[in-house]
Amino acid sequence: MIRMIRRFPLIPLAALACARAEPAEHRPEGSVEPVPAARVEEAGVMGLYRAAGSVRAARRVELSTRLMGRVETVRVRAGEAVRAGQVLLTIERGSLTAAERQAQSALDLATSNLRRVERLYADSAAPLVQLEAARAGHAQAEAQVKAVRADLAYADLRAPFAGIVTARLADPGDNAAPGQPLLVVEDRTAREIVVTVPEEVRSALHPGHVVPVEIGAGGRRVAARVTAVVPGADPQSPTIEVRLSAPADLAPGIAAVAELPVSERRTLEVPASALVGRGQLDGVFLFQPDSTLRLRWIRLGRAHEDMFEVLSGLRAGDIVAVDGSKARDGMRARPLLEGAPD
Repeated sequence: MIRMIRRFPLIPLAALACARAEPAEHRPEGSVEPVPAARVEEAGVMGLYRAAGSVRAARRVELSTRLMGRVETVRVRAGEAVRAGQVLLTIERGSLTAAERQAQSALDLATSNLRRVERLYADSAAPLVQLEAARAGHAQAEAQVKAVRADLAYADLRAPFAGIVTARLADPGDNAAPGQPLLVVEDRTAREIVVTVPEEVRSALHPGHVVPVEIGAGGRRVAARVTAVVPGADPQSPTIEVRLSAPADLAPGIAAVAELPVSERRTLEVPASALVGRGQLDGVFLFQPDSTLRLRWIRLGRAHEDMFEVLSGLRAGDIVAVDGSKARDGMRARPLLEGAPD
């Protein structure tokens, strides 16, 4: 019988010894790296109340007259810029002009009579009572002239300040009544944002506070200063009117949402640098008990400087990697907390 002998190549013992003696730190899968870390802790932040409102002119006036009469001329159109003191509308003044002439004639007569009685009194030809009656008649006539001229001043409606006509509510030939709005003028250089809030928000609001405001549907955000807190603005509801400064380039009527501070609340926060994004998801690398990093998806709230609120996904005391861009899921690591010994 013939035996077949299979020969195997000889492996040098030195090579085996070297393979067994390779130090553990040369194997990446077993290394544990120190990674800067932060502990998730509770922090006190001011709550926010989103109050809806709108932009309006800081100065707005509805021009009316105290006269009853026919509108004679309207010299401006809606959208037209006007200067302070410019005549915008006139009321027919025929009857007032006649009344002024009549009152002036009565004043001239009373003035002549007063001078005559004063001469007679100086010559002891008229008693004191006659002089006092003449003086009273003169004062009455003078007051009548002033009253008629004051009414004549209301026949011309003038712009109280430089601005723009935003509404023309009358045309020549219309009848004007006392207190009836005829024109609306707004200051185009000053805007304000007006929002309403519940009574319980009032305690945290004071003039001078600067708050963020979202303007319109375009996502524009501006910083606005609280200029006034007006209680009882609407007698039908227990609300507060809050007025805020606004940039002059905002158009009146645009919707605005102000983020107003309310009472302090407790929340968890993580550094913004710890966040990693995957599409619409946000996460952090969380240190595990087995010395590995694992990606944990979280739900974020609002930003506060360089910190973000954590609404869900983490607990107080969790430890996360400070620089999320340098971490990876499954990485062997130990937390290097600020202020802790290496």
